[in-house]
Amino acid sequence: MSVGEPPPRRRRTQTRRRLLDAAAALFDERGTIGQSVEEISSRAGFTRGAFYSNFATVDQLYCALHREQSVIVWARLHEALGQEVAAATADDDDLTLDDAVGRLLDTLPADRDWFSLRTVLLAKAAADPEFAESMSIDRGDVASALGERLAAFARAHGRTPVVTPTALAKSVVAAHVGAVGLAPVDADAAHTRRTVVAAVIRGLTEPSTPPPAPR
Repeated sequence: MSVGEPPPRRRRTQTRRRLLDAAAALFDERGTIGQSVEEISSRAGFTRGAFYSNFATVDQLYCALHREQSVIVWARLHEALGQEVAAATADDDDLTLDDAVGRLLDTLPADRDWFSLRTVLLAKAAADPEFAESMSIDRGDVASALGERLAAFARAHGRTPVVTPTALAKSVVAAHVGAVGLAPVDADAAHTRRTVVAAVIRGLTEPSTPPPAPR
């Protein structure tokens, strides 16, 4: 290895990063995941060999890009949910569920890139069971962990979930992603997202029963 040359592991990490960035740029330009290995490699400044040393297929690359973006989104959402629970339990009389949902959604990406890629990947998953398995939201504890945070969020606003945390999380995500998908034809997309997500949380919860008054 030449003096000043990064070690193999770092080089591979840098190569992978450039391939992911190239794929993201091509998706932004074309709105599809139908690019060839050659196109992605060329955009990243590499050969096919560099691509195949990191990914087996273009589909695998785009799944990796989606997972990477998802980690960022879920991390933001988890942090924001914790902040909203803390704010609600601070006895702020002016804080409503709708206000909290609005602030929560403001923490998510303002652009549609992640959601657009997710929509394209889901369309492919609908026709390819093996590919669908690789994207399953039931793998790991993502849905259940998010659901627990959402349940705490609901309870902080005086409501108790009537479904499992996982079902609550899936429902809220489905409502939000669906509303984002309408954004290009919705003149008031932000209001729609807030209304739909708040409605789902209300619909899947009930008012918490206050403890009996001491005698």
